[in-house]
This record gives sequence, structure tokens and C-alpha cells, in this order.
Amino acid sequence: MAGRYQFSLPERRSRDGWFRIGSLDVTTTAFMVLAGVVSMFWYAVDQASLGKLAYYGDGVRSGEVWRLVTWPLVNPPDNIWVVLTFAFFWFVGHAIEDRVGRHRFTWLVVLATVIPAALVTVLVSSGGAYGLGVLGIGLLVVFALDNPNAVFFFGIPAWVIAAIYVGIDVLRYVGDRMWAQLLLELAVIAVALVTARQYGMVDSLEFIPRLRGDGGKKRRSTRSGKRSGKGSPTVVSGPWQAPTPPHSPADEAELNELLDKISSNGIDSLSRTEKTRLNELSKKLRGR
Repeated sequence: MAGRYQFSLPERRSRDGWFRIGSLDVTTTAFMVLAGVVSMFWYAVDQASLGKLAYYGDGVRSGEVWRLVTWPLVNPPDNIWVVLTFAFFWFVGHAIEDRVGRHRFTWLVVLATVIPAALVTVLVSSGGAYGLGVLGIGLLVVFALDNPNAVFFFGIPAWVIAAIYVGIDVLRYVGDRMWAQLLLELAVIAVALVTARQYGMVDSLEFIPRLRGDGGKKRRSTRSGKRSGKGSPTVVSGPWQAPTPPHSPADEAELNELLDKISSNGIDSLSRTEKTRLNELSKKLRGR
């Protein structure tokens, strides 16, 4: 059924991973989960050294800046919820990574990890954080807003689950006066949404500007402008450069996004719907 997602254990399927371990394509999502699993065993061997990877504002201010990057990788085996966190991160992370490609998804994860932690370091005097849970909630919010009709287990809409997760955390942080953790989670969600918006997701959030649209057009127009010099080789114009038909900037921006995705991940990274849309936009901008 369209819009319905099954929440299940990791399935075997071919993905655009960075490398392979046996039959497993190690995507950015898979790497994060595998690192989390390793950290549970690390915790059993040496808690103190693992703790040096967690985020603590005082530690960052004293020069341990790596904590801004490594804190999601620290996942001590506190209870069964850590395993459910891994499963949820695997599902939601791969759903987004399959959509935008591994390079863009990696940037989303990095930005949603570093910027919120740096913000907390500057604005809050003390506080700490660790684990994939907070980052996973940010990805869940992105997924839910990008797939408003998606339904998880028991027929519960994804946006309801996201709202429950965020709401419970906010109430707990406010009640315990854990301002650093509250600011961190809200900042993770905000950065994840802004970054996802730049990659063509969460189109319903029109109040978030798309900063990349004009940049793509300028790069292409600069390259095409080199054709006029004497003795220069003739460059065949692509379908996005035809001057004849009137078209909106939104159409050209959308086409640029699709072309960027092909350039980064290949034509096979496009879904059937995206391939159809690419053909429609190409014909429209050629005036056929």
C-alpha cells in the first residue's frame, strides 16, 4: 500500500554503500549502527575510555573538541531500548539515505551532530549527551514530515510517533531542568530539517529557504558561457539550456537537483517517479 512502511529487522538488499563486509553494504547508516554495537562491547571492557567520546561541554571547552563529532557513537548497553534505538535508526536512516544518496546523507548526519553540540557548548554552562537516540529523533522528524502519509506499526502515522517521541523528551528535560539536553535535541531537529530542505525533502516546510537553488543554476550558466570565444570547442547545450520555452525558476531548480543527484550517485539512484519527472522537465525546457 502506498505510503505504508513496515518496521522490521534490517532486510537484505543492495544499497550504495561505501564498502562491503561480506554481503553487507556499509552505508553511512549501517556504519553508525555498527559503531553503536561496537561501543556496547567497548563499554564492557573500558568504560572510562569510551566516556571520552561522549559530549560534555566542559570537556569541549578544555580542548577535547572531538567530542563534538563522536558523541552519537557512544551507546552503553543500559537496557533493551538501546537495541530498539539501533533498529529505528537503521530503518529511518536508510529511508533518508536511499532518498538523497550517501554523500548528502553523510553531510546531514555530520551537520546535525556538530552544529547542535557546538551551540550547546556556547550557550549552556554544563551538560552532556551521547548515543544515537537524539540523532535518530531528528531523522525521524525529517522522515515523518517528508512522508506525511507513512504509517508504522499498528497503523500509527509516522508523524504521530515523531510527535510522541519529541513531546515526551521535552517534558522530561523541562521537568528535570536538563536545559543542555533540551537545546541539543531541538537543535538536532532544526539542523536536520534545514539540511534536508536543501536536498529537496520536506517540501511542506516552505518557510525554510532553499539556499542551494540559485547556486546550481549559476554554475551551469558559467560553464555554458565559455562557448562564445573564437577557436573554443563547441559545447552541445543540454536540455536545461534551451532558450525558447518560458519556464519557471522552480522547474529549473528541480531539474538541477535531479542532475546533481545523478552526478553524485548515478542514474540508478533516481526512483521511477524521479526518472519520469526528469524526462518531463527536460522536454519542457527544450520546448517539445
